[in-house]
Amino acid sequence: MSSRSPYEKAQTYSLSNHQVDILYRVTAWFNGYFLELQNQKMSIGTDYEPTLRQIMDKRWEPAVDHEHELLVDRGVFKSKDRGEDTYVAGRRCQWSPTEKCMKIIEHIFAHSDGIYPKWILDEHPRPPTFRDGSELLEHRKGTMAAANVFSQLERCTGIDVYPRVNLPQRPDLRLWSNGNQLARVEVLTAHRNTESWESKFEHWSQPKAGPTIWVFPNRQTMIRFWNHLITHGFVELDGGRFGGDEKNWAPKRVNDRLHRTSEGAGKYNSIDACWTIAGLIEASLVDAFEFLKRSNIILRS
Repeated sequence: MSSRSPYEKAQTYSLSNHQVDILYRVTAWFNGYFLELQNQKMSIGTDYEPTLRQIMDKRWEPAVDHEHELLVDRGVFKSKDRGEDTYVAGRRCQWSPTEKCMKIIEHIFAHSDGIYPKWILDEHPRPPTFRDGSELLEHRKGTMAAANVFSQLERCTGIDVYPRVNLPQRPDLRLWSNGNQLARVEVLTAHRNTESWESKFEHWSQPKAGPTIWVFPNRQTMIRFWNHLITHGFVELDGGRFGGDEKNWAPKRVNDRLHRTSEGAGKYNSIDACWTIAGLIEASLVDAFEFLKRSNIILRS
């Protein structure tokens, strides 16, 4: 256990105490801890990102705004002025961490108790964020939103978060029903990582691979994913490519086409279904149940 405090470690990066406090709150949010705001509990898996003042809660004071701006200028948080995407699940986020930010967090809070994800197992010691590769905020949000929604279903008796399986294609979640794998969940936020798209789809579309739930940051990425697979011959869908404005294709319409194709002829062996991160955040328990039922992931009853 390190004897140096996060404030001492932060001197390596010339961070002020206010900036360390900001990063601590961001880490807690990233790891699924609840923020109580006006007698309501908020978390990354249940709500959109709070403002800087909200996430700081009682630690906020006027000087924090200036310290936050310095973090943005230093590339610790994303900036629209640098052409970076500052939106998470379709909502603007003032403090969306960059890869640089995550590396700082993983160093200065590496031995800080009370900030580790509650779902992590002790036998897998890693930095406090326990990331899957270079996972950033939006990807973590999709994973936690899916875990939150599906864990409430009676049919889902267990969830593995970032399962430690010795396979090159590891999903973000595995949903279980009484010892049997119900489905895997994969969050795709790397918009241009088409090689990974192809590898995962091809592996998981094999016979007996089981259902896959694909979660996207928005409709545009969802449509680009399927159109890419169609164009490169990985799948033949009823109706072919998705045309027109990508924003007009709701997940339900895409899922209907996937379902029709899986029941008919064509190069399609798997059970797949789509959702967006915002859709998961706003979904009710009934929405989640109907989604799994329509997609033939749970038996119709």
